[in-house]
Amino acid sequence: MKTGKVAILVAAALVAGLALGSVGIASAATTATTGPIAGFAGICRTAGASLADVVAKLTGQTTADVYAERKAGKSFATIASEKGVSSDKVVSEALAARKTALSAAVKAGTITQAQADLMYDRMDDRIPARINSAAPAGCDGTGSGAGRGSGAGRGMMGGGLGGGRGAGAGAGACVTP
Repeated sequence: MKTGKVAILVAAALVAGLALGSVGIASAATTATTGPIAGFAGICRTAGASLADVVAKLTGQTTADVYAERKAGKSFATIASEKGVSSDKVVSEALAARKTALSAAVKAGTITQAQADLMYDRMDDRIPARINSAAPAGCDGTGSGAGRGSGAGRGMMGGGLGGGRGAGAGAGACVTP
């Protein structure tokens, strides 16, 4: 009789461990992508503050049109100047759009003010060079995104550990030197 009770308790512990481990894996699948690159790209992209978005808005084109021209080897500055928009205007509008996006992210608690300040300072240095650079091969605005998460659940007597990682798909960005 004693052996039967132990077997039932062990079985119950295993079932509980599996159930809690599954919860850990499920929560890992819903963890948002984080990190300076993923966070920054997401902030700009969802706010319409990518360079392609800004050039499209200033020139009256669609973002797809801008990416098609980039794929053909044109710089953002060239695309804008062909429509009568100066590169200085592209830089100032891009910085303004990104400052707004970063402020919203700080307000939402996605990033800290210190992180926003650092990102903005880097953008202020890099955007003038980026708008004048030619697009890298295959720059069409598509690509894959990434997500990550972890989860763990513990059942009785330490059983039932679970973990998970997730991957996501999203719009890509062209990275130029």
